[in-house]
Amino acid sequence: MMKRKLILTGAALSLAVAMTGCGGKPVINQQPSSQEKNAVDTQAQTETTAPAADSATTQSSAAATAQTVTGTVDEETAQKIALEHAGVKATDATITKSKLDYEGRRQVYEIEWYAGGKKYDYEIAVDTGEILSSGYDEKTSGWSVSNSSNVTVSEADAKQTALGRVSGATEKDIYEWEFDYDDGRPEYEGKIIYGGTEYDFTIDASSGAVVEWEAESVR
Repeated sequence: MMKRKLILTGAALSLAVAMTGCGGKPVINQQPSSQEKNAVDTQAQTETTAPAADSATTQSSAAATAQTVTGTVDEETAQKIALEHAGVKATDATITKSKLDYEGRRQVYEIEWYAGGKKYDYEIAVDTGEILSSGYDEKTSGWSVSNSSNVTVSEADAKQTALGRVSGATEKDIYEWEFDYDDGRPEYEGKIIYGGTEYDFTIDASSGAVVEWEAESVR
């Protein structure tokens, strides 16, 4: 009995010494709580996704900036600038083209019109209203074909043939007219603009037949 008691006492003494060597506190392998683990995971996920969100925001802002159109001159003002520069009244001009386009990276208005037997072409800068280019061509020909051989159809008859294809149009709606030869064949070439449509045609000056006819909207 005494021997058993001594053995137990020795075991207790050994345990006490071991605890004293460790500062009197037992060493425990502690695991983080579920709340602490969730907090760490949430922080890691936020740090991972934040740059992606910033990148998406940056890309959206860049796209919006690229699509932004800045300009101080509208289409009506651009037409007024061009007409005044050419010395043409708006009531005397038949505008056949007025559209927004690009010249390099610069936005411009392309404007074309007919007036007084001339065709005018202008480019107006959208940001400043500056005239970037301008010019005109004489389009109404007064050249006589009375001495030309193989011509059996007069200008007057050819014009009526063309006008007969455009209901309501009259001679004042013919903006281009000239006599020419194509591979030795005499012909009339002309343009009618009426009702928002541009008609280009060629009429055989020997037979009066319409050999070419094209129609295109100009509005």
